[in-house]
Amino acid sequence: MENQSIEQYLNCSFACDCGQMHKSLFAHYIFEPDAISKLPALLKQLGYAKPFLISDTHTHEIAGTRVEETLRNASVPFTSHVLKSPADSDLAADEHALGSIAMANDREADIIISIGTGTINDLGRYFSYITKRPFLLVATAPSMDGLVSGVAPLIFGNMKITFPAQEPLALICDPEIMAAAPLKMLAAGAADILGKYNCLLDWKLSHIINNEYYCNTIADIMRTAVDRTMESTQGLASHDSHAVSVLTEALVLSGIAMDFSGNSRPASGAEHHQSHYWEMQFLFDGIPAVLHGTKVGIGTVLMLELYNLLAEMEKPDFVKIRETISSRPSMESWEKEMHRCYRDGAAGIIALEKKAGKNAPEGLVERLSVIEEKWDEIQALAKTAPPASEISRVLAEMGAAKIPSDVGIPRQYVHDSIRYGKELRDRYTILQLMWDIGKLDEAAEKLVGKYCDET
Repeated sequence: MENQSIEQYLNCSFACDCGQMHKSLFAHYIFEPDAISKLPALLKQLGYAKPFLISDTHTHEIAGTRVEETLRNASVPFTSHVLKSPADSDLAADEHALGSIAMANDREADIIISIGTGTINDLGRYFSYITKRPFLLVATAPSMDGLVSGVAPLIFGNMKITFPAQEPLALICDPEIMAAAPLKMLAAGAADILGKYNCLLDWKLSHIINNEYYCNTIADIMRTAVDRTMESTQGLASHDSHAVSVLTEALVLSGIAMDFSGNSRPASGAEHHQSHYWEMQFLFDGIPAVLHGTKVGIGTVLMLELYNLLAEMEKPDFVKIRETISSRPSMESWEKEMHRCYRDGAAGIIALEKKAGKNAPEGLVERLSVIEEKWDEIQALAKTAPPASEISRVLAEMGAAKIPSDVGIPRQYVHDSIRYGKELRDRYTILQLMWDIGKLDEAAEKLVGKYCDET
């Protein structure tokens, strides 16, 4: 993937065959040696004079001090706030971290600059959004797909909620810094991209069943980025600079694809529901955080396994499925399960279902008619899914986690995330399809038996 594949999408707008006008405000992508030295000139070019820098203990050491030195040498005034990273886990993008930033806020600063990648990026772009100031990112690792996204997944009340955010005007990446990132972060970034194999299937699936908006142009952009990342994963294990460049560009394209679609559909499906569910459980139980992309990689293996099962499944008996709708668990029983699984966050999940009606009998009956009519098309889509075993093999070659126990995800978490992870969003995925045809509980048992330890 050459740089021009990024360049053509910078600060662009075009009328697409899908009937929509696609736009991206992301304008400057600097991926070159000593990229941080370009920061003062870029700020001057953009017309900003005083940045407010946000970093954490780790990213400040990796690149924050260099940014500060560069600005001082160029006589650019700035304010810097360094969040303290926990000793035994990663910093959480939650209301406590955001409050710390707000209390340190320099109101005279005219642009926010995050120095980091995952959490720091999410916090910075959301803080930029709510304070109505532009945003710029100095990345320190290619570890997640939200580098240039216009949304920020944040933790509020132990719930993972996606908020609108300010997409960056520019992304600055020093290849030396990016390639030197710990292997677990490189692998997490690659796993996040490999998850697009599943989310693109989910997006197309919803288009078939619900006639949800779908764009072939956006899907092709994302699929090409995923395929090229897949070809470069072996180089990541040796911190190869070309492989890191390919991965970073794929992560950037993921954010641009979300801009084009106006939501996270091209980058997030059932594999992300698994990751978000596990993250919430870790928070509830005080378990140290695991990198987002790492969890997405594990979730991708599980969800592709569902597509592989679907590809080989005999056509369901739709008459029997309809006859048994009334015997499915009641709303009262479902709410009890939501309180068990989502605990303090159950009220939000229940409110979402009452608004969306994902599990309402009326909607189910309508979808079953479409699923029955389009079963061959649905199954043909499932047959395009890569084997779960192939993604598992690639993750293993990178030294990445591939099964839940690799990062301490308990068997019960996995069983519940497969059955109830779909309740996190009003978004049709393979999980909802399996529920619709009455196969989700059976699939959960099968996947847990295959991929989880007995404990």
